Amino acid sequence: MNAGAPAALAAAAARARRPGDGSRSAPRPRGPRAPPVGSLYDFGVIGDLHTAALISRFGSVDWACLPRFASPSVFARILDRHRGGAFAVAPVERSESEQNYLPSSNVLLTRFFLPHDRQLDLIDFMPLAPERRAEGLGMIDRIFEAQGGPIRVRISVDPRFDYGLAPAEWVDQGGAHVAHAGADRLWARAGVPLAARDGVLSGEVDLPAGQRTFAEVAWGGLRPTAETPEALLQSTTRHWQSWVHPATTPIHRIAGLWHAWVERSELVLKLLSHELTGAFVAAPTTSLPEWPGGPRNWDYRYVWVRDAAFTAQAFLLLGHLEEAERFLSWIVDRIAGEPQRSTPLRVMYDAHGGTDLAERELDHLDGYLRSRPVRVGNGAAGQFQLDIYGEFLDAARLLATRAPKFVAPSWGRLAGLADEVARRWREPDHGIWEDRGPPRQYVHSKLMAWVALDRSVDLAKRLEDEAAVARWSPVREEVRAWVLEHGFDERAGSFVQAEGESAVDAANLRIPLVGFLPYDDPRVRRTVARVERELAVGPFVYRYHHPDGLEGPEGSFLPAAFWLVECLARSGRRRRAFANWRRLLLAASPLGLYPEEYDPAARRPLGNYPQAFTHIGVLRAAVALGAADAPSVLAPSWFRS
Repeated sequence: MNAGAPAALAAAAARARRPGDGSRSAPRPRGPRAPPVGSLYDFGVIGDLHTAALISRFGSVDWACLPRFASPSVFARILDRHRGGAFAVAPVERSESEQNYLPSSNVLLTRFFLPHDRQLDLIDFMPLAPERRAEGLGMIDRIFEAQGGPIRVRISVDPRFDYGLAPAEWVDQGGAHVAHAGADRLWARAGVPLAARDGVLSGEVDLPAGQRTFAEVAWGGLRPTAETPEALLQSTTRHWQSWVHPATTPIHRIAGLWHAWVERSELVLKLLSHELTGAFVAAPTTSLPEWPGGPRNWDYRYVWVRDAAFTAQAFLLLGHLEEAERFLSWIVDRIAGEPQRSTPLRVMYDAHGGTDLAERELDHLDGYLRSRPVRVGNGAAGQFQLDIYGEFLDAARLLATRAPKFVAPSWGRLAGLADEVARRWREPDHGIWEDRGPPRQYVHSKLMAWVALDRSVDLAKRLEDEAAVARWSPVREEVRAWVLEHGFDERAGSFVQAEGESAVDAANLRIPLVGFLPYDDPRVRRTVARVERELAVGPFVYRYHHPDGLEGPEGSFLPAAFWLVECLARSGRRRRAFANWRRLLLAASPLGLYPEEYDPAARRPLGNYPQAFTHIGVLRAAVALGAADAPSVLAPSWFRS
């Protein structure tokens, strides 16, 4: 516990559920057949730093795109129970189940409880392959063991290539099987006999107590490694456990009270990174709806510059300098144009740097909870979003405080970005919420234009580039004056969403977080109070409430809920901040995973899952709460925003 933390808060924190402890699993009896897809909180996530898979606590791999994050799905039962395909391992008998992660890892344990004190332990992981950084293994390994008595287990591999459009045909290769559809191949084998029928590879085994066996699949027509499943499990577990931040990291001292939540968020963010490029995707899924049955279904398997820049900042806070530097260098490479000049920064890329993200609808899929359309690609990729320059240059400035040698070789291109902001800051844009209507003069966008120029001036001073300082400083003050004059509504008493409007926007909680105004500024206090009054339901915060041109409602936006915690903690309202924080922790999955949105009335997770943006909010809020108890621990000279 941090020095000075009140005993009451410590006692309450001790009562808060830790992620992955199974205390909210609420196991329910299930038969041998796969249950209907239910809550997102029935899923854990595994990955190999090239792609990821969702595993239900009922033993089914219900989402996996192989071999890359944005590849067409091979298993997509979460989006269509009948057409999507799945890879299941589960007891034939009725059972209850819960999930946990092995300590400090992304290795998932699903435990099935059966009558007569028997249980089946199922360990799921995607093996890591540092020696194959360029392509990964594209492999899912499942090791399972009976305890307390014999258990009959059913294995079923039902791949549906190309988002469920192409059922598989199987070829027996003698001890292994290959599913194929066109050029796509999926290799599979198990420690028990399997046979193919009607496109499904399956088998059952009576597993004696204490016996351990496996089932595995891999992209392509061959097993990509000679290592045994047990050896792969050991090496993968060691890798994750050796990667997490050590106890000597400043964040461990600051937010040690919340270590379990910080570590799980840290592991989620790493899981969403790409081993080869260093890029960070926003989420591993597509079209998990912002409201059940609604059309707000988007593909998040891409690298948003905004979200990824926030991830880089979080990794710097956690002491992962290499991850932050690799991502920022990757973005610099994306904007490389002529010498000492930059091409425009795009809103998003795929994890390999691709820009062909054309959006299309998959009409053949029912959608999660019948939410349609199911979309792949993302139309927001072609938008102008002014704020992304601020997020990226803010991360670059933060990295410069930790690794000064990074900036100089990239300075020409970074300066080009600042020059572009100076030229274009008056233009309307589509904003942080990626409005699909006409561009507007969003206040948050101008705020982040100020951040872009402010951080660039700081970088220029570090490099003694006086011409750049002279060029950007007056524009920075122009932007600041615009925000204060056009972004604040005296009648409403708060900052607003866009020029000439009176609606409040949760994005303006970021005004003090980026250092534009202090937390105790009356305008900030009134804006926070208005967000609490008009956009919040308890600790849950909605982005805005005015019509946005899309049909149907949406859930509360969890990153904004954690922004509010941070604002409250840093403005001295610790008790309110802690109360909100504790309720938000209870809104996580039993594994400590968060989606993008949440319906507080139905206590229902919404949106793509798990969501990097939300887990970044968890990390920052934990630091803010810790720093509020021991402010001297956090050095503001290197953690500014």
